[in-house]
Amino acid sequence: MGRVKCRDATDRENDIRKAKHAYGSGLEPSIRAAGSTYGVPYATLRDRLRGAQPRSAAHEKEQLLTLEEEKSIVRFCVTLDDLGHPLQVKMVKAFAMSLLPPHWRQQLGKHWMTRFLNRHPAVTAMFTQRPDRQRANANDPAILQDFFARYIILVYTFILS
Repeated sequence: MGRVKCRDATDRENDIRKAKHAYGSGLEPSIRAAGSTYGVPYATLRDRLRGAQPRSAAHEKEQLLTLEEEKSIVRFCVTLDDLGHPLQVKMVKAFAMSLLPPHWRQQLGKHWMTRFLNRHPAVTAMFTQRPDRQRANANDPAILQDFFARYIILVYTFILS
């Protein structure tokens, strides 16, 4: 049997929100019924109705970087990706460390990058792989000069004919 894939955090939060709404508006007679209808554990739904926060929101104050600082790191990654510069883990971590006060810079742990990517899945897709051989060879100046020489000859023959 293969590994069971967990639900996405946003899907889970949407189900909890729907279950809370169904119970609050009277569509479901009990917390247990609302939880079973939307696939949310009873204890989770009960705690959320009592005011508990999601784990990500509850532990936000324990993070070294604020939400705004993490958004600036995401903007940095998007800008580098738009410019065609490949992202590297050490670059992103160095940028994050530059945002911290000097006495906290050594506190980013070895798993900080993994947790950051879990919080911002859009950045994960930006990490590029090594370019394939054909693409690397296409940047060879001799090949480019040969291509443009042939292209100019082709354009002149088309214009003159």
